[in-house]
Amino acid sequence: MHFINPICNFYGMFRFLFTVLIISSGLFASVKTKIIHSSHKNLIIQVVTEPVTTADLFPSSFIVGLPGLKIPKTQIRYYGKSPNPFPSFNKEKKTEFDWHDLQKLQNLSCAVLEIDPKTIDGNFYEIVEIHIQFDSFDYSIRKPKSTENTLLANRIINWDSAKDWLLPEKRSVKKIQSFPTGKWINFDILKDGMKMITQEDLTDIIPTISIHDPRAYMLFMGAEQGRSRSHAVNLPIKDNLIEISIHIDGESDGSFDSEDRIIFYGRGPSGFELKTSEVNWEQNLYFTSNTCWLLLPDDNSLRGKRVSQSLVPESTSLTLDYGLSFYHTEMDLINPEGSGLQWVSTSIPAGGSQIISAILPNPKSAVDANITVQFMGNYSSGNNNSNHIMELHHNSSDGVQVGNTLSWAGTGLRSITGTISGGELNSGNNAFYAHNKSNGGSSSPFFDFFDIYYGRLLDDAESYEFFSPVSGQNIRFTFIEPISSTTKIWNITNPEKVSSETISDLTNLDIILPMDTLARFAVFNLNSLAKVENLEYQPNTAMDNLRNQTTVAQYIIVGPRSYQEAAQPLLNLRYPSIYANLEDIYREFSAGNRDPMAIRSFLQWTQENWQEPKSTYTLLLGDSGYDYRNITGESSIIVPTIQVQSYHSYATDDRLSTIYGNIPEIAMGRYPARNIGEVENFVDKIISIESETEFGPWRQKVTLVADDAARPEPSHGGIATGKSHTLNSEELAEIIPSIVNIQKIYMMEYPEVSDASAYGVIKPDATQALFDVLQSGTAILNYIGHGSAYQLAQEKLLYMDRGDLNIIETGKKMPLWIVGTCSFGHFDDPLTESFAEELIRKPMDAASAVISTSRPITVTGNERYTQEIFKAIFGNDQVSNQPIGVILQSIKNGSNESEYFHLFGDPAMMIPMPKETLTINGITPDTLRTLETALFIGSQDIITESGIGMVLLTDATRQVTREYNISSTTESLTYNLPGAILFRGLFDFLGSELSGQIRVPQDISYSPEPGSILIYIHNDSQEALGSLDSIPLRGGNPIIDHIGPIISFETTDQRIIRSGDHISKNQDLILRFSDPIGINLTNEVGHELLLTETNIEETINVTSEFYYDINSITTGTVNLKNYNQDRLQFHIKAWDNANNPSEIEILIHVSDDNKLMLYNTFNFPNPFSTATQFTFELSAQAEISLAVYTLGGRKIMEFKTSTFSVGYHTINWDGHDAFGGVLANGVYLYKIKAENRNAIETFIGRCAKFR
Repeated sequence: MHFINPICNFYGMFRFLFTVLIISSGLFASVKTKIIHSSHKNLIIQVVTEPVTTADLFPSSFIVGLPGLKIPKTQIRYYGKSPNPFPSFNKEKKTEFDWHDLQKLQNLSCAVLEIDPKTIDGNFYEIVEIHIQFDSFDYSIRKPKSTENTLLANRIINWDSAKDWLLPEKRSVKKIQSFPTGKWINFDILKDGMKMITQEDLTDIIPTISIHDPRAYMLFMGAEQGRSRSHAVNLPIKDNLIEISIHIDGESDGSFDSEDRIIFYGRGPSGFELKTSEVNWEQNLYFTSNTCWLLLPDDNSLRGKRVSQSLVPESTSLTLDYGLSFYHTEMDLINPEGSGLQWVSTSIPAGGSQIISAILPNPKSAVDANITVQFMGNYSSGNNNSNHIMELHHNSSDGVQVGNTLSWAGTGLRSITGTISGGELNSGNNAFYAHNKSNGGSSSPFFDFFDIYYGRLLDDAESYEFFSPVSGQNIRFTFIEPISSTTKIWNITNPEKVSSETISDLTNLDIILPMDTLARFAVFNLNSLAKVENLEYQPNTAMDNLRNQTTVAQYIIVGPRSYQEAAQPLLNLRYPSIYANLEDIYREFSAGNRDPMAIRSFLQWTQENWQEPKSTYTLLLGDSGYDYRNITGESSIIVPTIQVQSYHSYATDDRLSTIYGNIPEIAMGRYPARNIGEVENFVDKIISIESETEFGPWRQKVTLVADDAARPEPSHGGIATGKSHTLNSEELAEIIPSIVNIQKIYMMEYPEVSDASAYGVIKPDATQALFDVLQSGTAILNYIGHGSAYQLAQEKLLYMDRGDLNIIETGKKMPLWIVGTCSFGHFDDPLTESFAEELIRKPMDAASAVISTSRPITVTGNERYTQEIFKAIFGNDQVSNQPIGVILQSIKNGSNESEYFHLFGDPAMMIPMPKETLTINGITPDTLRTLETALFIGSQDIITESGIGMVLLTDATRQVTREYNISSTTESLTYNLPGAILFRGLFDFLGSELSGQIRVPQDISYSPEPGSILIYIHNDSQEALGSLDSIPLRGGNPIIDHIGPIISFETTDQRIIRSGDHISKNQDLILRFSDPIGINLTNEVGHELLLTETNIEETINVTSEFYYDINSITTGTVNLKNYNQDRLQFHIKAWDNANNPSEIEILIHVSDDNKLMLYNTFNFPNPFSTATQFTFELSAQAEISLAVYTLGGRKIMEFKTSTFSVGYHTINWDGHDAFGGVLANGVYLYKIKAENRNAIETFIGRCAKFR
């Protein structure tokens, strides 16, 4: 790498000034990246920074495609040095740039280049130019595969050139491990040691055992031989199973008889590992038993691997009567962080001790023992200023001290290491006292583990293991007394190739020690072997359901077998696809052990061995957690994630697909299902979203939500941090193209209400605004600010414990949530559920997907990565046609904070917005004036037949400055708010031409800035959007109109509802407003459309729900929610475009659904002279019969039976009888009978005739 100092030349200064002129045109311009030149030889990247918040000075990183795995020559040029507006946020590294994460990604060599515009001396550079020179490449160019193109095009900054550097297609593939046909038996081993399987136990599960020759028996373990798999990247895929050596008593006759048995050295999940000259304990943090496999081949001519006989040296150069014996004790009980992989035992309070017992047979007095004991800092209360002071003593609390006194503060790990004379050790039980001598009452460190190794005199009193103290020699080990003839010693240095050692005179063991490692031996007696108890016959066992080279699947679901049937409809939607059940993954990639790294090995296999098109998307279908071994008894893990143990531990699904480096290989998503019902709900949701899309203008809307700058700073990050939430939302608004309708919920705009919470205030109006937006619909909901797994903002914008989740109602208008805050997606806590999890779980409601973080994240990292997500969604001023999973992967740059971001949902799901655009050709007149109409015209080539369009006319954007006080200091914050909606209407179209009318209200801002028009069109399957900006809005001529709008109610079947009418329960109501000059929709204070439920005194602003009827500019409606009440009383107020008001009150009765009832039955006039009218109201369709009787019961008139619909009806009577005669004066009875298939209702009334 090469660095060139800043160059200031005329060309550079011209480019600097030109760029500054460009970026200064926006109030909230931040960081802009531009490719100046890209070819196979050179790449020039320009980064222009105009910082608004600290996030804008966050280092920029790019994934650069390379011709090979070699860092290219790099030169940096700087222009425009300026003072850093955030002095506390300076550059930390001295290097001008940093290349990291050099790796292969989707068959392309690449690396991450990181550039920091800041300087160490408190300045920053407004322009940074990166000049990269590539080496030549010597392999042929090939066309990218579909998966490569999908996953790299938006991630590799120089993709147009780098796509020619894709590695050549492999001509050979990994040979698949094959096994003979036969019977598979598996069993579990809990710890290292000698094991046996008896003929009796095998016969119990395989009655036909006699047909199998024992010489053919084969025993297998996983490639790690019981231990957990390495998390290292760029590793070859190991064979799933390795055959280990066994010994079978009596196998020479080819028959497995009753006294015969299989003897082998088995390995548990945890144990001591020998690596050359070092022996270390390996604690398995993922599973608690090792699955082994016994194969009884059908072909008896095969021969399995057997324990061999070791060579005996002709002479020895060293005689020892001891070996090294290792002892480890560790009791994992507590995960202090509730996260990560660090488990510890009980705590030791100040002044207290913990006794550690170690069974150490036959210590050799002349050999010192080496001891390590580890603790983790902990405090029993919030006072963590005191030091922990730990000592370790042998045999008593004041016995021989081991090592030095250990003192430290905090919660870190610390160890005491020391030696003790072998002569001090007891043969048998040894007590070590870990004593906390801290004077600080809150010091209470955890005990983690204890290790000791010592010289053990060799005997055969029990089964045990020992290690040679030396290597590379011919050595004689002597036993302290003759051993039993049934005692055996096996060399288990390589557990895969075990050999039996020769013992001479029952005392001497002569061995040729390896040159490059210590040797390991097992001493055991044939009469005291541990028997394997849990043998299980596994018929129809396959090791290649997934581990094959024939599968084609772009979409993979990883989940338990029990979820597979429920997930099948989603697999059908995503064809070609496959359900990879975890049982198959574990069996074929970790020998049956529940190792989460088996998922990574499986995904690597799909990339290297499956057919094209390779897998692109993986959905993890199941909840997760950190308690892999279910130590707490409350583990929620169904599909594991990866816990990363660092300074702050965290969970990430990325590392399940970081195959060749730290950058994930494929697009990942997780649905944290806890049961089959939740899987069914999720599948129904995804299929509905993609196959039964609810089209509408909500799909053109993005809502930006920003935390309050005024509270609770500065105690939570400083004044600049408080402002940054809103300012970064403003930067997001500049990324979003003008074809999108932006709505903002900035908490600075909402009043405070005192509250008993920790922060003293809430903002219920902001919460209601959020609920309203969700109910009306928005394609994307973005939040930036403070938060946690259970709430957004200190003012409880959303709060889980308040029941807010149940209030959220979106129906099928489910948005993508992008929540830039801390831990909103903390999905691995087994005791609680995060907001992100509960949102995506809500059936057919709340969210189509959620992108959020699993842990607390820095303000700068959070806001910068959120910006990158928006740039990926809205690149090139369009809506991305890439799935959500691919969009999220584009921000993954190998950093820890990028790994915090998770997708809760289907990675193959698209952004719920139109990808196609239309053109608005113009508007007539080109300057719009108040109370006048205009005609827009446009065109589109997306929908070939008829469709519906929605048009919005918006006022000029408003710039506002809000002042607030912090610590008696006045602060201010300036930002933009969307202009008011001036017109919201519908139009229809046929073919490519679009046109429609709009009307301008009197309530405009009269700003010199222009307004704009947004249009959204759709039919049953397609949609598009467009905009026309820079529309002048001016005052017009007044008109003579003093009458407000007509307000009425109707049902969905267009029945007019009057005061006193009845409707059935669950029947939707429509509120209609009509006026010749249109309805005021600006939502200005005092001019809203207000609906008040007078019985509960609740007022709802329904302005944003109003749409003009298709092709109308005079009348429109608001669809009201379903009111589950028996009696509805409303007061409605509305304004027309000339600001004339109207008000009405109405009473509506609600009856049971589908129940036939007669209401409001009477005749008028009554008395009558010549004619009257019978009136009645029906709650359901029915046949109506009407008859008139004398008081004595004689029928004098009967009307023909007719069918009437729901609602009000009348029947006219001319006062004559059935024969046409005129009735005499008097009182008569009439009976109205309503009848349908479900019920009969009758009403009898009186009418009087008087002339």
